[in-house]
Amino acid sequence: MNPAFTSMLYRCRGGYSSGGQGYTRSQAKWKHSTSLPGPENLTVEQNPGPSKYLKPMRIRFTQAGKKRAWDLIESHDAVCVVVYHKEKDSIVLVRQFRPAVYYRDTKEGNSEKANLGFTLELPAGLVDKKGKSRQQIAAEEVMEETGFKVDTSSLTLVNKYRSSVGLIGSVHDVYYTEVSDSMQVGDGGGLDEDGERIEVVLLPVKELAKFLGDPDKVVPAGLLYALQWFAMAQPQKRGLGVGVIGQSKL
Repeated sequence: MNPAFTSMLYRCRGGYSSGGQGYTRSQAKWKHSTSLPGPENLTVEQNPGPSKYLKPMRIRFTQAGKKRAWDLIESHDAVCVVVYHKEKDSIVLVRQFRPAVYYRDTKEGNSEKANLGFTLELPAGLVDKKGKSRQQIAAEEVMEETGFKVDTSSLTLVNKYRSSVGLIGSVHDVYYTEVSDSMQVGDGGGLDEDGERIEVVLLPVKELAKFLGDPDKVVPAGLLYALQWFAMAQPQKRGLGVGVIGQSKL
């Protein structure tokens, strides 16, 4: 077994958060401070030119006889994966620094907030690799971010949803797969050449309701949807009570 699963191991790049700073009876791991380094020398400015990730656009149209205009952002579609670790009975999540979240929190006066700008998410990535299917991109993202090697044939499409329908409208595919210790062939942590710094976090299934009911967690909507699907779609197989979502007080 890869030493990344030992109970007290933390790395600034990649690695699992478990054991010593993981779940206890009184504390939830998602509230612990991240082992990742925070941002330094951060400045904010208006985008001076074209971006390979997004393009501001404006649509003009007439609806019910009234002329309208709507500003939007053209961006890539994305994929994400619910990764269930069978032996750990846990969902494999990733924690990383998101500048947009940091910007909004500091702008709204939340600069003293713990883990400022860091979010918990599913392994995910943009659909921006020419010649590769969405399943191939999803499998690559799982490998890059978590270190688990999964075959595209193991990816089951859960559903598709639209992101930020008032502003972006991109399509997000949600997949499901299962892993075991033997499938871990790397440390994960993201791509060094892209400057990624990702921490892998195990969310025990028994803590799922508590996680979903915690209003202070910083997560994208797609993660909440995916975890609720997991809880409702496979309660008997995962040992989850039928009322797990109701218990989360959402």
